[in-house]
Amino acid sequence: MPSPPQQRGIIVSKLYSEVDIYAEAERLYGVIQQRERWTIDMCKTIAPLTLEINDLKKKNDVFIIAHSYQTPDIIYGVADEVSDSYSLSKAARDASQQTILFSSVRFMAETAKIVSPHKTVLHPSPDAGCSLSDGINGQDVRNLKERYPNIPVACYINTTAEVKAECDVCVTSSNYLTICEKLPGEKLIFVPDKFMGKHLQKSLEGKKEVIVYDGECEVHAVFTGEKIRSWRERMNQQGIELTVLSHPECDIDVLEESDIVGSSEALIKNALQLSANGKKDIMLITECGTAERIIAESENDLNLIGACVMCRHMKKTQLEDILQALKNPMPEQIIEIDKNIIDKARMSLEEMFRLAE
Repeated sequence: MPSPPQQRGIIVSKLYSEVDIYAEAERLYGVIQQRERWTIDMCKTIAPLTLEINDLKKKNDVFIIAHSYQTPDIIYGVADEVSDSYSLSKAARDASQQTILFSSVRFMAETAKIVSPHKTVLHPSPDAGCSLSDGINGQDVRNLKERYPNIPVACYINTTAEVKAECDVCVTSSNYLTICEKLPGEKLIFVPDKFMGKHLQKSLEGKKEVIVYDGECEVHAVFTGEKIRSWRERMNQQGIELTVLSHPECDIDVLEESDIVGSSEALIKNALQLSANGKKDIMLITECGTAERIIAESENDLNLIGACVMCRHMKKTQLEDILQALKNPMPEQIIEIDKNIIDKARMSLEEMFRLAE
């Protein structure tokens, strides 16, 4: 496990009664559903933080959004909405609250600001980046458009506002196949995920030529098809039929060895359905937070097999960071984006909503 991030300010927690703390600890213990890692004593130590965060968000009318890769204490302790990138971008757009706190990586908080420019968007961990969004900038896209003129450009949502502003449409892991197939012409440019781009190339073979940028998610790039085949063989020797669920940010050889490919929310939904149907032996090929949500939300016997990979960026945010940002946000924790970039980037997101719905 990585070292905890350095705190951004001194947090003096509000005092709560032992009765309130124990009641909150029991709630956390019950919803997180990891009795060995998140013991009742551990839950008692974080209960004052979750109590105060929840008090402050109600008092100040703040909507807290968390990606599925965040830690269970955030997801089940304080978040009002938890999902993948597509659903969270809609939640940010549709929330009635005028202040949104986004517990995630930077590009997601930027996306919330793009779809809701009139709202205040707080991001507790401004140094929480993403290997995909950090690996491409607006000039890179402009260079591609000069090299391949008049070709639609689709960007994965794991990109900065600057990159979105240079693209025709934004896509997510839940809709990239559908949207890219709908784009006009016989060619398209896809940035920045080369693995998702390979999947597009195969899926659209004979229909469209897909020009792919050379970027990758450092988490999903670790997985290989060979590792899956090795696991299947070992499980088969023990009489275990393994069902493999993978995220499309993985390389094509991983996806070809998988039984189900989908976004974080799709993987969670399918894993819960499989366990409900008695197929308990599941291998998840994605970030660890997805497995933690499945454990917490499954009501059936479940055997998650294999080792997940943790995103160091997604795990930077702690409850203390959220509390500090709610109490006294620093300038770098308040998302500000140039209006011209917002206007152009919003067009790519609105086009995504139009083509996906």
